Amino acid sequence: MGVAAGLNRSQLARRATKLVAQVDPEGYQRRCRKAEKERRVEFKPLPDGMAQIKAILPAVRASMAQELLRQDVAGLPADERNTDQKRADAFLERFLGNAREREVQVHVTVPMETLLGLTEEPGLLDGYGPIAAGMARELAMRGPWRGVLLDEYRHAVAMSTKKYRPTARMREMVKVQDGGVCTAPGCTSPIRELDHVIPWPKGKTTAKQLKGLCAWHHHRKHDNYRVTLDAEGNARWTTPLGRTHTVTPHRY
Repeated sequence: MGVAAGLNRSQLARRATKLVAQVDPEGYQRRCRKAEKERRVEFKPLPDGMAQIKAILPAVRASMAQELLRQDVAGLPADERNTDQKRADAFLERFLGNAREREVQVHVTVPMETLLGLTEEPGLLDGYGPIAAGMARELAMRGPWRGVLLDEYRHAVAMSTKKYRPTARMREMVKVQDGGVCTAPGCTSPIRELDHVIPWPKGKTTAKQLKGLCAWHHHRKHDNYRVTLDAEGNARWTTPLGRTHTVTPHRY
């Protein structure tokens, strides 16, 4: 009790972990191996054009990565950036520097009026949401453009194929027409999979009949959920309990 009284919460937790590892080394190793299987990288949108990338990693490798970033920052000359900003820039440089050796694509939908500087309507970053008009114009200058024709409802016009699997262009089209976000009711996760609203082959493989879903909702949709489409592209979801939710197409 006397030792614990002189420690703060973090110090006490480390002391307890050390004692547990000493008393039961095999159990501690077993838990470490189990925890390592949970390693992952998570993406979380933040306000004002920002996002968070969080990595859950084995402590040794995470410490090595942290030391590399420290060394990168230590070798930089003094400028207007603080240490956190330099570390964030160094983190990106290690990834995006490698990306220059291969093709990495992000999809941004920008109104023509914004590209021409006539309005400041934001662009739409696939899997994230609205980004500032200036940032959208900057990205548009770096990559190839593709035009998207809108109907009278300002919904993206469909492309079609007789095959079950949509083409790469059609996959891109579905992501554009759905705003890059899962179309399940209330979900804001990025699109990971495409789904035929009316099961194929009864339902044709068209961009209008395909909906983008996250992996979790794609699985749940086939678990006693029923989805129908109306003429304007609104999707009506009916849950196993009979509750209904209507999801409207993304409007540009």
